Amino acid sequence: MGASTNARCDAGKVEMRGQPTEYLLLDPEIMKRLPNILVCDVGPDFPIEVASQVGGRAYALLTAATSHVSQRTLRIADAISRHWLRRNGSPYLSEIEVLAKGARRPGIYYLNTSYEWGCTTAARASADGKSALLQRTLDWEVSGIGRYVVAARIANPLGTWISFTWPAFTGVIQAVAPGRFAAAINQPTLPRRLGVEALDRLITRATIWNSKNLQPAHLLRRVFETAPDFEAALAMLQSTPITTPVIFTLAGLRPEQTATIERLPEAHITLKDAFAVNEWRATLPAVRHHKAFENESRLVAIRTASAACEPDFEWVRWPILNADTRLALMANAATGEILARGYEHGAPATRTLTLHEHNPS
Repeated sequence: MGASTNARCDAGKVEMRGQPTEYLLLDPEIMKRLPNILVCDVGPDFPIEVASQVGGRAYALLTAATSHVSQRTLRIADAISRHWLRRNGSPYLSEIEVLAKGARRPGIYYLNTSYEWGCTTAARASADGKSALLQRTLDWEVSGIGRYVVAARIANPLGTWISFTWPAFTGVIQAVAPGRFAAAINQPTLPRRLGVEALDRLITRATIWNSKNLQPAHLLRRVFETAPDFEAALAMLQSTPITTPVIFTLAGLRPEQTATIERLPEAHITLKDAFAVNEWRATLPAVRHHKAFENESRLVAIRTASAACEPDFEWVRWPILNADTRLALMANAATGEILARGYEHGAPATRTLTLHEHNPS
């Protein structure tokens, strides 16, 4: 989880989902003792290759995400998920099957058909006004995954791209393709049908099972694998039918190449004002949604955050930073500059990773 952070920190009291916490930035000596984010050089079948390279950490995400679920329940969920992936002709089913065999425990199929996270994302002009910058934090209630994030550097005929991911996960939630674009997914909150979150989650899941479309995380992976530029990526994210509502944020090479795409399964609204959290800004859904955590406050905070690509992540503070924050990322596809840091319980859990990737254009 990283070193203890109750001492030797900058002043600045923040509230972590109701729990007062005294840290914002760690002492440099503490930061030195944190682990590095692993960088794995891999090919197109990157989920399998990453799992092979990280050894004992290969199924850390699976363990963390399913530790509260019984083995019997996971086997049932796996069977349903595998059937659904086969029925839908998932382009990544063969990878999931290999990963499931390697895990020697249930849950891989279910893990790769579900996502439950919150995020704060911006695509904006860079500080010098010459390019576009993607800023992103990922919030997930699963503890432990902040220190296990991996930078998968993926070889591709269009140029190497980097996905910030976890071993055994086949989708893409945030990534950057130097010379092409950077993008990330935000999840809108659940539709409020019965008013009880657990029951509404089951209803939403049933709706997904009835869909024969592509999962949002697998669509974003396909975009990075096949789209040569910002315009092609935008068209795919706008038009490809998907299983469930999602919010994509896309940053190209030029400062005006920014977009947030609010997606329903077969419709979209695209916003040039590319700031996204976890509630719709333009889409009018058919039913009301559960309220997202500090949604308006996070939107204000990311709008006013600095666009400078600086390793201290000064903009990652309350309410963007909270107890569920697991990753912070800044990526400039034009310059190839990428900064990332894992988080646990409102504090850094890894050192800052700095990459300067070659721009093939």
